[in-house]
Amino acid sequence: MNIILKEAPRHVGFGIRRALAQDLVRIQEIEDLAFGGQWDYFHFRASLDDIFLVAVDAATGDLVGFLVACCCKEARRGIILRVAVHPDYQGQGIATQLLEESFQELRNKGLEEVELDVDILKAGAQRLYEKMGFHVVATFSPDAEEDESYFLMRKKLGT
Repeated sequence: MNIILKEAPRHVGFGIRRALAQDLVRIQEIEDLAFGGQWDYFHFRASLDDIFLVAVDAATGDLVGFLVACCCKEARRGIILRVAVHPDYQGQGIATQLLEESFQELRNKGLEEVELDVDILKAGAQRLYEKMGFHVVATFSPDAEEDESYFLMRKKLGT
């Protein structure tokens, strides 16, 4: 008799909430894994008054992802500064949930569009953003001496 065991589904419920000061150590751990520590604790601490969301695994209470955004009211535009999900939890729709929640917060502030930049080499992130309605409006290299290029992407928020 052959018994076929299927892998248990990885998806579990996730909640989205505002980031708290006590979350910053875990957020920094995820930042280091996702971006090699481009931001430090003080960047995150200063962002607590911005749109700063975290994803929490409902089963374990573990913080598994985050998003930081700010508002440019003069341009009526939000800017997504950071989105990261712990590697063990990627591919489960967490970044999508974080982005959707941030869009709602930006709409509530009366903003009309949102923008972000993404490394030109991160095809998976680009696909996610395109799926969510973003389109490339420019390509730029912040430092001419480094071999890095980014896409600037925008999305209309609508209603």
